[in-house]
Amino acid sequence: MEQNKIERVSIALKPNVYNTFRNLVNTVSNTLGEYVDNAVQSFLDNKDQIASVEPGYKLVIEIRVDWTERNITITDNAAGIGYKNYERAFEPAHIPQDNTGLNQFGMGMKTASVWLADNWCVYTKAFGEDVERYTEFDLKKVTSEGREDLLVKETPKDKTDHYTKIVLYNLSKNAPSINQMDKIRRHLSSIYRKFLRTNEIEIIVNGERLEAPNYEILKAPYYKDPHGKEIEWKKDIDFHMGEYKAKGFIAILSKIQNNANGLVLMQRGRVIVGGGEERYFPSVIFGQSGSFRYRRLFGELELEGFEVTFNKNGFRDEEDLYAFMEALRDELKSSDFNLLGQTDNYRQRAKEEQTAISHKIKKNLVKEDSPKKLTRHVQNVANNILNTQYIEKTESAIKNAKPIDSHTEPFVLNNKNYNLRIEMVTESATDALYSVIREETPSLFDTADTISIVCKINLAHPFFTRYEQFKKGNDYMPIISIFKALTLAEIMAPENGTKYASNIRLLFNQYIIQQ
Repeated sequence: MEQNKIERVSIALKPNVYNTFRNLVNTVSNTLGEYVDNAVQSFLDNKDQIASVEPGYKLVIEIRVDWTERNITITDNAAGIGYKNYERAFEPAHIPQDNTGLNQFGMGMKTASVWLADNWCVYTKAFGEDVERYTEFDLKKVTSEGREDLLVKETPKDKTDHYTKIVLYNLSKNAPSINQMDKIRRHLSSIYRKFLRTNEIEIIVNGERLEAPNYEILKAPYYKDPHGKEIEWKKDIDFHMGEYKAKGFIAILSKIQNNANGLVLMQRGRVIVGGGEERYFPSVIFGQSGSFRYRRLFGELELEGFEVTFNKNGFRDEEDLYAFMEALRDELKSSDFNLLGQTDNYRQRAKEEQTAISHKIKKNLVKEDSPKKLTRHVQNVANNILNTQYIEKTESAIKNAKPIDSHTEPFVLNNKNYNLRIEMVTESATDALYSVIREETPSLFDTADTISIVCKINLAHPFFTRYEQFKKGNDYMPIISIFKALTLAEIMAPENGTKYASNIRLLFNQYIIQQ
């Protein structure tokens, strides 16, 4: 049978509308997710057929950002875009015939590509067909020349080949910077957690294979029977209310962890709310922000019946969703498995442990108590801080120290973009435990208004050799979190009227060396 030939593909839409795609409010993670959605859906629709000729077949999606060449490449070994779907795939707002999958709106690849780059091209080979199809999109030509179709080049290929490769180049300001990649990996791992857990799908971002997040669930006796048998505090959910349905679980975290609490809401296996750092916290279930229940309760729910927003980062029926959660709350308070009661009251045991810790701290403070010693320390600090030559020397040494490792986290303060970079150094020529540097010059691929804040932590400082937990290589993260907080406090303090906020750090560094 002769293969149908495609010479042109329609992009029917007033060309100047493509410029509006560039200004859509979105995130890099959600945008890259559009390509993943297409590949995953293609895999789900065709995996049995491909596996019949490729035993052990699994989907591999690779995303690579090249800052030297300023391009992004997305490749997958799904079933490719076949003849029947090819024209539809390039027409904006052409909803797929079957819109019950992940690519339900028919806008993903087009809007994502224009959002990220001025130019992009697609190579695709559909399983069972004998040609590879190639087309390219040039935003400037499309808008200036009023183009409404793209040329398609067909190249003979083996029928059993199957893949799609998309290359984005001449990247826009929306493209990711190198400092965003850790966050993008976390978000994509979270969004596609359900698929990653099947081990049938692998997502690789700049050489790193993504792993689904998993959190330990509390195993403890019921709070009313503290010496009773241990229970895993996880409630399986299969709840219906009219047209709305929820399946999944809600549980109690074994330990409080940052960005682990809250609900993750999914549809069709993909996370819609909670893929990033922002989980869903309906107050009817989680109570007040910062409460013990708020910090320790978490869950994953697959929702049906709720409409998803255009860019798949929220649900439209917010009032109905809240009412649904209100009804679900009663399931979590049932007498045979009172999850909310356990969450609220299990902390009493924690209070007992904290009381014991408090007594131990007091005992150690009494042991070290020496008014003369404290007076001497304070006087030494007062003398050192007045010695400007000494302060300049010790500050210069830590600021010029070359980092061993670093980690960057972006944040926004008063509509300004910042990057907080934590650098680990080992500098014995300084008494400073940590430093804070504000860099006004943006790094490569940062936007022009990005300000870098560098916190250098001196691992060679006597502080880290003084305490047993550091000598044994135990968890450094609590003290790192304190340095991050102190750094952010120093940066934010002037916004609240504080002058010379850095003096706190200088005094702190001088006092800690006296300990």
